[in-house]
Amino acid sequence: MSVFMNGVFEPVTESSVIASMVRVIYIDEKNDLAVLIDLVGPPKQPYGASLGDLRRSAETGDTKPVTVVTPEFMMVLEEDLDEKAKQSRDEKWGIIAPLFDPDYPGQIFVNGEMGRLVGNRAADLGIQRKTIYRLLYRYWIFGQVRNALLKNYAAVGVASRNYDSRRPPGPKPKFQGVLLPPTKMLNAVDKRCIKVGYELYVDDKTSTISSAYTEMLRMFYSVRDPSKKGEQELRLLPQEEIPNQRQFRYWGQIFFDEVQTARGRKGMTKWLKDCRPLTGTVRDWLRGPCHQFEIDATVADIYLVNSYSRRMIIGRPVVYVVIDSFSGMIVGLYVGLEGPSWNGARQALFNAFNSKVDFCAQNGVEISPEEWDCHHLPNSIYADRGEMLSLAAEGLASGLGIEMGTAPPYRPDWKSMVESRFGILNHLTGIRWLPGGVAAREKERGERDYRLDARLNLKEFTRITIKSVLHYNRHHRQPERLTQAMMKDGVEPTPIGIWTWASENELIEPNNRPDELVYLHLLPRERATVQKRGLMFRGMHYVCEMAVEKQWFAKARSSGVWSVECWYDPNSAAHIWIQGDAKQFIRCDLRKSEVQYANYRSDEIYDLLEAYRQKPPVHIHAELEGRVQLADEINQILGDAAAERKLEPAPTTKAEAVGNIRENRAEEKARERENAVVPDGVRAEPARPASTQVPAAKESYAGPRTAQVIDLLKRIRPGQTQ
Repeated sequence: MSVFMNGVFEPVTESSVIASMVRVIYIDEKNDLAVLIDLVGPPKQPYGASLGDLRRSAETGDTKPVTVVTPEFMMVLEEDLDEKAKQSRDEKWGIIAPLFDPDYPGQIFVNGEMGRLVGNRAADLGIQRKTIYRLLYRYWIFGQVRNALLKNYAAVGVASRNYDSRRPPGPKPKFQGVLLPPTKMLNAVDKRCIKVGYELYVDDKTSTISSAYTEMLRMFYSVRDPSKKGEQELRLLPQEEIPNQRQFRYWGQIFFDEVQTARGRKGMTKWLKDCRPLTGTVRDWLRGPCHQFEIDATVADIYLVNSYSRRMIIGRPVVYVVIDSFSGMIVGLYVGLEGPSWNGARQALFNAFNSKVDFCAQNGVEISPEEWDCHHLPNSIYADRGEMLSLAAEGLASGLGIEMGTAPPYRPDWKSMVESRFGILNHLTGIRWLPGGVAAREKERGERDYRLDARLNLKEFTRITIKSVLHYNRHHRQPERLTQAMMKDGVEPTPIGIWTWASENELIEPNNRPDELVYLHLLPRERATVQKRGLMFRGMHYVCEMAVEKQWFAKARSSGVWSVECWYDPNSAAHIWIQGDAKQFIRCDLRKSEVQYANYRSDEIYDLLEAYRQKPPVHIHAELEGRVQLADEINQILGDAAAERKLEPAPTTKAEAVGNIRENRAEEKARERENAVVPDGVRAEPARPASTQVPAAKESYAGPRTAQVIDLLKRIRPGQTQ
């Protein structure tokens, strides 16, 4: 049984080496040390235990690993945090960060060192020692991520405070004891003007922030004086109607971060030379598999067709590849139409962090878990700046504890591993020579357009790519990757050989982050509508036990629909996820009447339903023509009926017209039965015995009104036989 960082264990029997639920916050293999902290009761100082004893206790069953529920206050995305919460968290992190020396890991856990380090830090900052201890315990107890330092409460304060214009916030401005006009309360228009003005400074079109502020006032807060003759003089609006320079600087720095401002002021070339990060070569400092993943995207050299109509060409797909820098293993894959962007990158990362068995099965490839046993979180991810500078990507560092590394433009050698894999996959798939592929040779004038030969859809191309990835992981040989220990054990120099050896020797830390955090930070989210038939998302209905228990669908039927936020997997329409009251993730399944969509991608189903809702112009015209023809036929039938009615004498009174409806109905029913089409031999009239024959007088009897009607019909239609 392996013991890993941030793992949580609890005692099962009295023979366990631990007395209560603990979290492992540091491991020292060389000194047989595991540092633990109690998760039960008030926070206490961490203590050391024998790593070997803890492993043996777990193997014998006296101790077991457990999964703890992620606290509600940590279930938040970086983009959903306000600036105040971020500032509070970062200030707390700044207090304890110097206590973790990367050159001497575990120094704080040496006997006597924690008290000395905390005391020195408290003296430097002028704060109490217990403040630092509280932050340290909080950081260790909640998994050693920075979001553990967020305030542990929700729904406090006012999301958008409305101030009275007569009583603006802040101190009253004074000059030599005289009150000045109040500061302008900014609205949405003012903030847009500030953004436009501050952008002049960011783009290096003005020398200073003051000059950008002056230019903004000239463009938006000045008017021409019409009283002047000739050239009209420009007049500034009154002081209480314009933003001041402090507001201009504050909101400008919110709209444009420091990196964006520095890049714009220095210029791209100089910024790359002086400000870009320097991390060395790819493998010089890697400890093993899952230390660093590289991710990149390319537009595949092939044109694809729609999944439902192979006559519709949808263009070239985007292929995202996530690769482990140490072993060369391709650990994640995404083939789709998103990107290159964060939406495509997050799907590739979600694939890298989860089991591949279901993913391959969805695309028609059956594998065993050992054939692609990659479902781990790395320590760092290296990628292009485009995907990883977004707020959503920055949330990976705060929410999942993954450090982000970004490469500058025009430097593919900084992530050479993933860049070179695209060429290998193109060679394995023979993509340029597949139907619809971009030809390797230059297209001669007059040749057939290769786009017209496209015949593969997205799912089929994904299947080809998966098989190529499996072949690469199993057979691509790179002997220079083997270490001395690997060569001693006779490891095959293939990605799966190195990965398997590292896993057997417990060099790969398991994915010990809860699924909820992975879903929160990587699955795309949209709004779903609660309706009477279920949760409507992209034209499909989903249900879950929580919605049924809370009677959401009954409430939607009686009180109207409302929307909820949901997370979804673009590769499968079978499930979506919503959050409960405690922000836990709840899976919603497709309604039974719509399970036929479960094996398709959600965007394909969405496009299909949208296509069904739209009517081609030919069908619209044909339907309109059919309605016109139907109306004309109905009018003809009504005209014929009206003409025949005129041939019959009209009843003299209303009573005569409506008084015999029941008798008339009975006669018409009898006539209908006589004229009904019945197959031969089905309705045979058996001969009646002599004793059961009805008297002739009774058979031929008809009421006086019936006789009159029969005579009338004979006069109108003399050719009708009796």
